[in-house]
Amino acid sequence: MKNLLHSIQFTAPHKTQVRYLMLLIAVLYLFNFHVNDIWTPNESFYAESVREMFESGNFIDIQYNYRPRYNKPPLTYWAIALSSAIFGLNEFGIRLPMILMALGSIWLTYLLGKKLYGPKAGLYAMCIMAVSVQLIAVKQYASPEVPLTFFFTLTMYWFIRAYTENKNKYYYLAYVALGLTVLTKGYPYIIVIGGIIGFYLLLDSQFNLKVWFKKLLQIKLHIGIPIVLVIGLSWVIYMYFTYGQDFWRIFQHETFERAFTRDEKSMRPFFYVEVISWTILPYSLAFFVALGYYLFSYKNIRKEIGFAFSWFIVMFIIFTAAKGKIPTYFIQAHPPMALILTAFLINKPKLNKPFELIRLYSFLLPALLILGASFALVYLFSLSIIWYIVPLLVSILIFYLLRNNSEDKTQSQMIAIPFYAIIGVYLLLGAYLKPLELFRPYKNIGEIIKSNENIAGDTPLQIDGTLIHNMPFYAERKVIRQDTLINIIQYTEPILALIREEHMSEFTGAEVLWEGYIYDFASESQFAKFIKASLKAEKGDYSDFAIFKLIYRP
Repeated sequence: MKNLLHSIQFTAPHKTQVRYLMLLIAVLYLFNFHVNDIWTPNESFYAESVREMFESGNFIDIQYNYRPRYNKPPLTYWAIALSSAIFGLNEFGIRLPMILMALGSIWLTYLLGKKLYGPKAGLYAMCIMAVSVQLIAVKQYASPEVPLTFFFTLTMYWFIRAYTENKNKYYYLAYVALGLTVLTKGYPYIIVIGGIIGFYLLLDSQFNLKVWFKKLLQIKLHIGIPIVLVIGLSWVIYMYFTYGQDFWRIFQHETFERAFTRDEKSMRPFFYVEVISWTILPYSLAFFVALGYYLFSYKNIRKEIGFAFSWFIVMFIIFTAAKGKIPTYFIQAHPPMALILTAFLINKPKLNKPFELIRLYSFLLPALLILGASFALVYLFSLSIIWYIVPLLVSILIFYLLRNNSEDKTQSQMIAIPFYAIIGVYLLLGAYLKPLELFRPYKNIGEIIKSNENIAGDTPLQIDGTLIHNMPFYAERKVIRQDTLINIIQYTEPILALIREEHMSEFTGAEVLWEGYIYDFASESQFAKFIKASLKAEKGDYSDFAIFKLIYRP
């Protein structure tokens, strides 16, 4: 234990210490990642589409609920399919690629920090990236955000290696990674990453256009662009020639128009400022301090954070100007934010006393608030008293870290204190994931349907007045979601339906196969709201739920 504490203080980084830290992060990420049923709605689209791939044997023409799904490119689906082929079409197999690519993104952030600022900086960047709220919130659910973050960061890693080492093979690897990025989320990311690299080269050229043009020639665009197009657009071209305008209209809307078509109301210039304020907690306050320092001493930007600043600022400008604004769009900016904050610590700028105190407390205050939240969560979730030990251990670790006031230790402590504090919170939230399943009966409903020999596989499941996106996956059949009572009554028999209790009088003679509470809200993706509803239900207040009955009438 003493060696582990010593290693995480980052006093003398080496391979063993990196392994300790990655092991700790991996345990955090793997804890209870598979215990929940498929989460709705986005994860349901990917899980069910992959299930239908295996059912049909067609892994190119993507479908959800037996209808074409043209929304996103296929790489996320293929990653899930590969894992499911090995580990089974279950929550473990479906989510494992997300966990691995999240850990891969953290590792790449370490490599970037190490490459730009040295071994200790790599560990700092790793810590900041690993415990950011937004990444850890999406780390396990099957959706394109984590694969996109991985391939985006991989592109940037190979580019900076190629640029700093002047090796063409790394440029080619960067273009392959960019092609995979496009195959994950669409061709607009050529614009995003191209803008980042173009601005960085301009900044590094000190805005001398002649020098900038020479640098553009250096990065082998004439070879790289065809590589990107062949990898990234191969599926798009196939789908266009197969389905024509039906495909292109939806794909174009989902990948470009929704995100990049501007209107006056969509600007909201402070939207991503608000997002940053919580998305990289517990380091968001410290990031604002670091960014403020570099903006006020702008001469240091090119020398100290040119690459990371270009990455961050181009993404900030593009997504602020975009019409579609969703917090998860900004996850790919987490690595440069971690690098900017890391540079602020590693370069040890000479600050006046008040600003030095601001810097110190920008790390310490969030950690103390998070520590207090740990105790509150144990009480709120009605967890075992054993869980109070977690924040208590964190307190002991904080005391241990604070007892040495040397300058080097202070730098390490400012990273380590929030890192330790947030682990307690994430473990508590992970502990509560399994009890949440008491209020998520979807898998049970699906098993009842599949085990009933009287129900034919082509009988659709109709759902009375609500959206439950994961029922196609668990029922293994077409589901008519948010159906009307009239449509269900008039449907040609046999009828298989989830009916609200108050409508049961319309279905005389139907066999009730299951009954129970279902969350009566369009989506569980608003996680805090669902937890609040579940905590109320534990105390007997089911006001956020409705009683449904699964009926079958031949």
